[in-house]
Amino acid sequence: MRMARQADHEQRRRQFAAAALAVISREGLEGLTMRNVAKEAGFTTGALTHYFQSKDEVLIAVSEHGAELVRPMMDEAATGMSAREALRDLLHTILPTSTAMKAQWRCWLAFWERGAHSPQVQRVMRERYFEYMNRVSTVIRRAQEQGEAPRDLDVAHVAREIVALIDGLGVQVLLGAGKFTSVAQRQFVDSLLDARLGAVLDSGRKPSRAAS
Repeated sequence: MRMARQADHEQRRRQFAAAALAVISREGLEGLTMRNVAKEAGFTTGALTHYFQSKDEVLIAVSEHGAELVRPMMDEAATGMSAREALRDLLHTILPTSTAMKAQWRCWLAFWERGAHSPQVQRVMRERYFEYMNRVSTVIRRAQEQGEAPRDLDVAHVAREIVALIDGLGVQVLLGAGKFTSVAQRQFVDSLLDARLGAVLDSGRKPSRAAS
């Protein structure tokens, strides 16, 4: 019985997180009020406050919900291929090329904004970035082991560069700065990897699954 109640509790939290994501995607951080989230989910504000005591807690839950959705996609992208292809597909996966991923990016921008003022949100942001950087660094090391990246590459530095540039690309896409179609975004990633890791796959490069 306790396990069933716990499952119901987690399911309701996810339901509220999904509602909050919809609010953020539509109205931004300013629209993220307890009342709006409860209304979006079809519950009273009192029901929401049973699960979350503050807007920051709701925002963190949205981040956790998004991470749960994106992690399996990233895991799948990074398996069954060369490390260089895996890194390219991993980055393609998180680009704002679909309605769902654009919503995730809007949430991430809201997270940045709030993280500048909330130590609680900032701490979770650091954890998310650590996980993200670790994934990118791990695949770059695999590329080195497989001869797809220079052995003397500073992995941590290159991973930070890649993450920072992908962040910038995502912001430009959401702001409509430039004409970054889905194809253009993927081409940006491919050029970025060639520039940072060396164009070692130019001959016989296989098309990535994310671009197909």
